[in-house]
Amino acid sequence: MGTCYTASECQVRNGVSSGSCAGGFGVCCVFTLGCGQTTRDDCTYLSRTAPTGQNNCQYTICKCSTNICRIRFDFLAFDLAQPILGTTVSDNTVAASSINGGAIGDCLTDTFLITSPGNVSPPQICGFNTGQHMIVDASDRCHVASFNLRRASSTYDIKVSQYVCGDDMAGPDGCLQYFIGNTGTIASFNFPTQSPTVPLSTTHLSNQCYTMCFRSEEGKCAICYQAVDVVGQGSFGLSKTVEAIVVSGENNNDCFMDYLMIPGALRDSNVAGQPMFMVGNIPDGRDFSNRICGRFFHLSAQRNKRVNNDEAICSSQRPFQITFKTDEDEITLKATNMPDQNEQSGSPGGITGFNLMWTLQDC
Repeated sequence: MGTCYTASECQVRNGVSSGSCAGGFGVCCVFTLGCGQTTRDDCTYLSRTAPTGQNNCQYTICKCSTNICRIRFDFLAFDLAQPILGTTVSDNTVAASSINGGAIGDCLTDTFLITSPGNVSPPQICGFNTGQHMIVDASDRCHVASFNLRRASSTYDIKVSQYVCGDDMAGPDGCLQYFIGNTGTIASFNFPTQSPTVPLSTTHLSNQCYTMCFRSEEGKCAICYQAVDVVGQGSFGLSKTVEAIVVSGENNNDCFMDYLMIPGALRDSNVAGQPMFMVGNIPDGRDFSNRICGRFFHLSAQRNKRVNNDEAICSSQRPFQITFKTDEDEITLKATNMPDQNEQSGSPGGITGFNLMWTLQDC
């Protein structure tokens, strides 16, 4: 939870001792940065656990040594004001009521942004993101983590860790998120991952474009993804549908606004009793695709079969990664119950985002 220093070194660096280390010869030194302050220490915390008089806050994080290549921000707690929300209407006879239109998904009350001079900066976010993280490619010109808060009750607690070049835990360059192990979950920012239900107001953020990467563990040759089984509307919904009446999943050229891109993605087999996925074996009936969008996480060749989240989507292409992209506007301007004209019409809504379980597959 901190960096091991001698007690005197910790005091000189304005850190706080939190237990011993190095067999009692050192202390676990914790650094909590204040608004406007700069740090060159590993394992620093950016924290606001109660309302304060300062609603705009900037923290400057500089590399602690010349051989630092990646800096990770773990959102131990992150509860900012929601973006402009839409409302999914599940009843196909009722028109969506929200008229927020293109503003849906925009962070207009609270914002959080990390600069990355010389590299690609992460997207601006807001809302609920506890348990999420971001990793940036380290810059010699330091990084500024900025909060612009208008809601008094907004809180956060972020752990900042620095990784030396070549550290396997840091992830590849350009990956905003990095996951290790054999299984886990990934979700779009502002998805209610700690809620037992997915409310009809669940709204993904606008203007997102980033890549999630997965470590290839020993003895694993592929990765499969499946929508998390939840109560309420489903855990996948990105963009409109093609048909005016049927709410379905979409693929490839039909995905050009909001979508997930999985290189070398292929779907489950339709053959009853056949294994979900077998490395090196691609039975007839599976379709390759890269982009997935619409209302269901699905790759069936026939659109009338893309009406649930029952199947997994797999890939053996390395490195294992997914790119998530959303544009600046949601198609919600018409008060209509047609899912091809209003992303709020039909459940799951096209404004929902995603929450997926991933599992590495044996060679």
